[in-house]
Amino acid sequence: MLRRLRLALTPALAALALALAGCDARSHGPFEHDEDTPVAPDELVVDLVDGTSLEAFRARFGIAAEAVRWNSPNVADEAIAVLRVPRAEQAALLARLRADPMVEHAEPSFVIRVEPSELLSRGGDILPEDDQPPPLASFPNDPYYPKQWNMEMVHARDAWRYASGEGVVVAVLDTGVGYEGTKRGPAAPDLLGTGFVRGYDFVNDDEDPGDDHGHGTHCAGTIAQSTNNGRGVIGLAHRARIMPLKVLSAGGWGTTVDIADAIRYAADNGAHVLSLSLGGGGHSKVLADAVKYARDKGCLVVCAAGNGGRARVEYPAAYPGATAVSSVGPKARLAPYSSHGKETFIAAPGGDKSQGVEAGVLQNTVDPRGRKTIYAFWQGTSMATPHVSGAAALLYSCGVTDPDAIEDILKATARPGADASGGWTQKYGWGVLDAGAAVRRAMFLPGSVALGLSALLLFLASRRLERRDAALPLAAVGALAAASGLFFLRPLGLGEVPLIGPFITRGIAVWDLPLLGPSWHWTPLFASALIPGFVGLVTVKAPRAIRSLAVGLMLGWAARLITGVVLPWADVRFIPGHGLLDTLWLAGNAVALLAFTAVVVRLARGKASGAVIV
Repeated sequence: MLRRLRLALTPALAALALALAGCDARSHGPFEHDEDTPVAPDELVVDLVDGTSLEAFRARFGIAAEAVRWNSPNVADEAIAVLRVPRAEQAALLARLRADPMVEHAEPSFVIRVEPSELLSRGGDILPEDDQPPPLASFPNDPYYPKQWNMEMVHARDAWRYASGEGVVVAVLDTGVGYEGTKRGPAAPDLLGTGFVRGYDFVNDDEDPGDDHGHGTHCAGTIAQSTNNGRGVIGLAHRARIMPLKVLSAGGWGTTVDIADAIRYAADNGAHVLSLSLGGGGHSKVLADAVKYARDKGCLVVCAAGNGGRARVEYPAAYPGATAVSSVGPKARLAPYSSHGKETFIAAPGGDKSQGVEAGVLQNTVDPRGRKTIYAFWQGTSMATPHVSGAAALLYSCGVTDPDAIEDILKATARPGADASGGWTQKYGWGVLDAGAAVRRAMFLPGSVALGLSALLLFLASRRLERRDAALPLAAVGALAAASGLFFLRPLGLGEVPLIGPFITRGIAVWDLPLLGPSWHWTPLFASALIPGFVGLVTVKAPRAIRSLAVGLMLGWAARLITGVVLPWADVRFIPGHGLLDTLWLAGNAVALLAFTAVVVRLARGKASGAVIV
């Protein structure tokens, strides 16, 4: 009860503090903590040395049991505690805490929020839920799709020719998501076909991350709204699954420590992309550490740059490891409200209702005025952020599992903003998101490189192979099958053919074991010389045609492993980290496979001539 009362009072207290300080309540806090930065008035956040018990901490500082608690039971192992202490005593206690070896860090509990959304209808900015037009005759058939200029801007339908985000988990850290009717809020009907995984409510510390505000549901819809269901609107990565994490109250406010805990929870529980359409507060080491933690675990942490309309990116978007997103309107020009600055990575459509109501971003969401749902045109960097999160999910489902690689592709394929000529700018970062171009690059570049390398290896091998060793046309077929498959036929829909499509449009070397989950990661088995080496060995005595296919398979497989070194986009499952060890594994196995190919050829020659190879 005390926790809920505090969260209910925090917005009013923070707004009052800002008003007394002469600040605009719509602007976010500065980079460092000062008197204008809204804080939870009676709380300190204490990051204890891992393994420290609350009892030991209380005894050391003489703290009453009711004055301290783990912030969240889900992440207690991280030893993040919240200490309730009167504001007048905080400065002295902070000094003691920061000097104690039991404490890694201590700081005020900063307040983070979403910008006050334009929630009430002013004529035309809300479309009916129950009286929709009939489904469209074309794909997608969602009747309000023609009003989603934002999806056309990022070329969503082009991206769907290759990817839909299937199986990818995107954590939405927000006001919750209306994915099922709960005590906290109603379910949005246009999310009924969307996949969800278990979430959590970090505001109330329970397992009901429903939405009692509307902001989180709107953002989740942009990522994965049910699509081609004859209802409402579409989502960019409509086959991705959403992990709803409620970190903001019904008033749109929350604390840095709740958000930090939710980030760690998402990274530890299977999320691949984290979407944070929130910002503000002072610099929080606890939150900065959480962003780094998630990034180090291979998650892309996508954050809104802020709605302050100034050259300053807000936290958490400004932290190292975050992907900061600014906002543009329908004409690809920076929206008047959008914050921007040296941390801006990319821009995305977030709406600019100064150009008209329908220049906002349309999604199905919870009506904050009561327990019902609506389709609403909203604007903000909050609306821009989930476009980038959805694009990241599409890339992940293409096999690009490294967050640095995802950013590299988004960077390489972004288009210049309306008043930019290319290159990086503070307003647009590397440009305006183009999900279609990003997915095409992710699908075609590795296949093209692998195909080119396999052709090169075949050419070099042909100069040493004799006619009795292998028939080059058959070897080329084996190399194609292993290195790239018929990836270049994906635009014709070959990849959608049941059962065989996904296999013949991907090189055998990047197949995966379905029992281990979605096939984005290489397994050590396929990302090694073991399978092709075994195939080569057992075909030593086989007829020349079969041996030719095996030689080509080994060369193509090696080419694909080398491609993984040249384009380090995918993680090798069970190999620690996301970089050097993967590269060493792939490179070592590629070299071993090339050497073994030569051995297989020599053995075949020896068997054919009756000689003994030693």
